[in-house]
Amino acid sequence: MTTLTRRTFASRWSLVLCAVVALGALSKSAVWAGDRYALEFSIGPVWASHWSPREKPPGTEVLVDWRSGLCLSLSGTARLARFATAELGLTYAEKGAQHTVRARSFPFGDMLLTYDFRYIELPATVRTYWVRFGSARLYTYGGAYVGLALGNSYNFYNAEKGSATRKLDEVQQGDVGFVSGFGWEVKIGRFSLLAKYRYSMGFVDLTLDTDPVYIPEFRGVDFPVIELRNFTHAFLVGVRWTMR
Repeated sequence: MTTLTRRTFASRWSLVLCAVVALGALSKSAVWAGDRYALEFSIGPVWASHWSPREKPPGTEVLVDWRSGLCLSLSGTARLARFATAELGLTYAEKGAQHTVRARSFPFGDMLLTYDFRYIELPATVRTYWVRFGSARLYTYGGAYVGLALGNSYNFYNAEKGSATRKLDEVQQGDVGFVSGFGWEVKIGRFSLLAKYRYSMGFVDLTLDTDPVYIPEFRGVDFPVIELRNFTHAFLVGVRWTMR
């Protein structure tokens, strides 16, 4: 897959505009005339990490840990059939990872690398309702997303040499991937309370420079450039408003 760059997106505002237009089309189009449509808002914690499609350098061990963050989601839904509903959303997601790196060539012990990313994402999914208990319904969903990075930071820490934090200027600004999960909702009049689990996996190789350039002892040392991909687990709660 071709790696996305900033040129793939005209601007962050064009992504937001596309989301607004699409949400409006989803709720107003004559295609959905007579079908029920709704707006949903949800919020919750996200646990993010990275995985690498590349082999580790010889003599290098990498222990991957999670980064916790926040996920906010606003979406519009339209019923396609009795048991199927289309959903188009606008999501803010905090991603990243913590890596403990041990390298035989590094004389000062373990390195703790922390990556933080913030994305605006546009997921498009289809949910299928499977089980109904009175006013409660269980469903699964799946689809794809495109995302644009709002910002990032990289932190290097070593017990002997200290820490350094900087922005990753050359990292890819766009991401695409798939999203899936399951949810539960309880209808109360025109409103529904909802809870759902969300899993996402990115397909774009993020090229990350691990050089701690702000620590004088490491200037001129050739640190590796690594390629990683996003994946996250999120648990969201929210409310759904049936508009029609």
